[in-house]
Amino acid sequence: MGKRHTSVPEMVRNLSSDKKFSDTVEHEVSEKALAKTLFTMRCAEGITQADMALRLGCSQSRVSKLENATPDGIKVSDLISYTQALNLSMSIGFHKGMTAVECVKFHALQINKHLDHLAELAHRDDQIFEGVKNFYSEYLFNILRLFKDSAGKLPRETKKDRSVLEICAPTELQEEDVLVEQ
Repeated sequence: MGKRHTSVPEMVRNLSSDKKFSDTVEHEVSEKALAKTLFTMRCAEGITQADMALRLGCSQSRVSKLENATPDGIKVSDLISYTQALNLSMSIGFHKGMTAVECVKFHALQINKHLDHLAELAHRDDQIFEGVKNFYSEYLFNILRLFKDSAGKLPRETKKDRSVLEICAPTELQEEDVLVEQ
């Protein structure tokens, strides 16, 4: 059985010695990422292209073109209309390339902002307070579980990597084990 690949660009890199071809395939795939996301969101909702066209007030052909377009062929207004037709929210973020650590910190701050907003809402009435309080408990449980699961994926330390200090008290001293100063 051959090697399994996680993406088409990875497969092409492994099977082709032509770097230019590999780069072209990678570029083409990345160019279609946004369109693929639109397609995936629609399919996840079980909506056909024809149904989506009705929701958008356009032709099925237009939906197909959006779902096969490069970023140059998709306007922000197209994205807004598409996500609204799926009853989804859309956000666009602007940032310099973030490291994984910076990304986690960014999202932690965003979570904090939204939790604070919930806390403000909880002041409005007792029902909202109860809902927010219950959500906080549920969220804490889930975030700790996610953290534990991720931490469990860290490489395991081996015994040789750890420095261990072991101190044992002797149970019986033999005469030859005792040093006597003379």
